[in-house]
Amino acid sequence: MGKRLIRIRATELLNNWTSETANRLINAEVNVVFLDGRTLHGRLLNVQNFELSVRDNVGHGHLVPIQTVDEVILDEKAPF
Repeated sequence: MGKRLIRIRATELLNNWTSETANRLINAEVNVVFLDGRTLHGRLLNVQNFELSVRDNVGHGHLVPIQTVDEVILDEKAPF
């Protein structure tokens, strides 16, 4: 099985948040890329009130305002 890279822009999170998107993202291992180029790697716990809740690999929790995010990147298993 291969993997494919899924990029979700912050505007998509704000405007197109559906249960399908939530099922794909919640508890997924993600990279949150900020507008200034920094990256936070961790597990996405929740998206609510214009904030992402991410737990990094050390176990620290982060509340990230979506306005500071450029994109959220995750790997998804491809069917091939």
